[in-house]
Amino acid sequence: MKTQISAFIRREWLQLLLIAFPLLAALAAMPFAADRVPMQWNLQGQVNWYAPKSWGLLILPLTTLLTIALVLFLERRDPSRLRNADGQLTAHGKATRMIRLGITLLLGAVTLVQISASLGHAPDVSRWVVTSVALLFAFMGNLFGKLKPNRYVGIRVPWTLNSEHVWRQTHRVAGRVWSTSSLIVAAMSWLLPLHLIHTRLTLMWLFFLIVVPLFVAWNEARKERLSLIK
Repeated sequence: MKTQISAFIRREWLQLLLIAFPLLAALAAMPFAADRVPMQWNLQGQVNWYAPKSWGLLILPLTTLLTIALVLFLERRDPSRLRNADGQLTAHGKATRMIRLGITLLLGAVTLVQISASLGHAPDVSRWVVTSVALLFAFMGNLFGKLKPNRYVGIRVPWTLNSEHVWRQTHRVAGRVWSTSSLIVAAMSWLLPLHLIHTRLTLMWLFFLIVVPLFVAWNEARKERLSLIK
């Protein structure tokens, strides 16, 4: 048991650090934070509701912990993550691990934004959150080409899950679309007025993130089905 724990710590030290740092930062900020801390912002960057700092500052770090624990559980059930020969991570396993670390980094960044606001600062929450999410999606898109069919990350629809060829073709296109469109959104989020960021820009971005990959998956599945009929 101790050997397994030691091996896990050596393998996932960066993951553990990314989880621990926001939690420690929240605990350190607790004595200095306002009695009520912001929990949610609207599209204009205004706070929708507050919570007592005694638990409000801990919600995001604990949510991060539970989310990553769930992802780790799903990863352990993924047969494509490890090579049969030596038990080392495959390219797919390395990609899923990097995506997990990226998600942790994003949640940690949002936690630090909340802590900053609770200490009396006024971060531009709307722009920072949009930028952080866009950079995460660009990062994920860059790794899409390495993913194998699985049940917890990627474009997971019946067309892609039922055919490795459709999965591969869809993620090849989706990776380029996600990376390019997300980098554009990250840049434009600091150049456009807020009302345009949360209306036209976001809608166009969602179209590229969702509709384009779904169309590619449907079209590749249709072509594969037609080739079998012939």
